[in-house]
Amino acid sequence: MLPLFATKVAAGFPSPADDHVEKRLDVSEFLIDHAASTFFVTIKGDSMIDVGLLPGDKVVVDRSKTPNIGDIVLAVVDREFTIKILDHGANKIPRLIPANSTGAYKPIYIRPDTQFEIFGVVTGSFRRFR
Repeated sequence: MLPLFATKVAAGFPSPADDHVEKRLDVSEFLIDHAASTFFVTIKGDSMIDVGLLPGDKVVVDRSKTPNIGDIVLAVVDREFTIKILDHGANKIPRLIPANSTGAYKPIYIRPDTQFEIFGVVTGSFRRFR
């Protein structure tokens, strides 16, 4: 477990001499709600950059959570994994929406003959800077 400082920081780091440790933070406890149904996946590609998911990021996926419209989900579409935003049109048929404003990626529309499963809900992400 690591110290979590009570001081909120705009873009800096609390002084190591700061005695205002709020509590100790267990990173696993912070990231994981249901350990038995949670795993990590590495992001490949840039279809989700507008929600802050960059290539190489690790995302936390929880299979026990019920997916809701607007959630970022790990889905299997025709035997291929993808991470997108769960949505549906007026007809309530699910679709998976990318988050990349360049227009390079199109929504994935789930048709009746599509093999489709929501494998889990993305509950968090993290990356290393060095």
